Order: sequence, then structure tokens, then C-alpha cells
Amino acid sequence: MTKDTMKLWNAVSKTNPNYTKTVKFGREFTAIDPHSQIMEATRAFGPAGQGWGWTVAQVEYLPTKDAAVLVRLWHGDKDNSVEQWGQAGLYMDKNNTKTDNDCMKKATTDGLTKCLSYLGFNADVFLGKFDDSKYVAERRAEQEEEDKQRALDHNWTPELQKKFDAISENLKAANDIAALKAVVHASRSDWGEIKTAVSHKSGELNKIFADCTETLEKQKEAA
Repeated sequence: MTKDTMKLWNAVSKTNPNYTKTVKFGREFTAIDPHSQIMEATRAFGPAGQGWGWTVAQVEYLPTKDAAVLVRLWHGDKDNSVEQWGQAGLYMDKNNTKTDNDCMKKATTDGLTKCLSYLGFNADVFLGKFDDSKYVAERRAEQEEEDKQRALDHNWTPELQKKFDAISENLKAANDIAALKAVVHASRSDWGEIKTAVSHKSGELNKIFADCTETLEKQKEAA
């Protein structure tokens, strides 16, 4: 049986556009929120320090007034590792008078981003796909659906489903506008609970209410 060597890459290669921004610094490029990378690595491997982690294997100070750190990232087992250098400036100003106290943190983050990229994380950004506005728009739409599904998987319960079904059935059973509004009033507590748990399910109830209202108004006009 052939091993799927692209399984991890394909699972983590797509970037959530909500965690990116366009940066114009000499050249224009897409920057990825570093903490979102930690979140996605945790989603793929488990908590940092358990399913994955990193160490700083070496530190160098360069003639360019930069600090370079060799980051070694492991996942699953500490023998499964990749490493790459991260780099950041020692100073915050061109005259080299104001020390950047976050220099080592920035260099480590840079190295960590590079290591994760070797495993496929955010590959669509590094392959230049975020330069295509159409691709980014498609990713936003996909991400919206993924977020909805995650909310369902995490928050939706059989009890909430029963409440949703009851409200939906009662809305559809209303025979006039007054009865429809009475259903909404009587269901305020359950409807609010649904909205708090999974907001788009509340949106579905709003759509049912709007459709029922339109149907009943048309029936009234035709009578």
C-alpha cells in the first residue's frame, strides 16, 4: 500500500484569509499572523510541548546587526524534526541606537514560520496564490463554511437540534402573521440559546420566519 506523503501538506496548506494582511515593505507581500500558525499546528498535532514543539539550537550575531537563531521544530516524536534559521534586526532604528527588545522573539518566530512551511503550513501563501484576488475570495467563502462546520461540531447538541426543529415546525405551522409573531415571542429563550451557540443556525430560523411571512402575506392579498 502506497503511503500518502502529501497527507499532512494537503491538510494544512490552505490559509485562513482572516489571519493575513498585505504588507508593503520594499515589495508587497502577504504576512501571516504568527499565532494563527501556532493554532493550526496545535490543530494538526496537539498542544505545544506534547504533540509538537521547538527548541533554539543555536544563536549567531551577524555583521549586518542581525540576530540569527536556528530553530528546530519537532512533531509527533522528537526524532521527527526540521530546522531553519530565523533572523531579525538587533536595532529598531537606522542609526542602531535603539535596541529591539523583541529581537530574539522575532527571530524565533521567523525560524518557526520557515520550519512550519516545510511541512506545508500556509503553502498557498508561499506558492503565491494569495497574489490572486479570485483565489483569496474563494478561500474566504470556503473558510466561512469551515468555520460554520467547526461551530456545529463544537457547540451543537441534540438538545439544541430539538429546539431548532420545534421552532422551525411551529413557524411553518402558523396560519397567519399574528400566530407567526406569537411563535417568535414564545421561542425567544430557545432562539437566543441557539444564536449564542451557533449564530448561523439562528440565521436559518430568521430565513424561515421571513419566508413564512412572505407566504402568509401573499395568501392574505389573494384572499
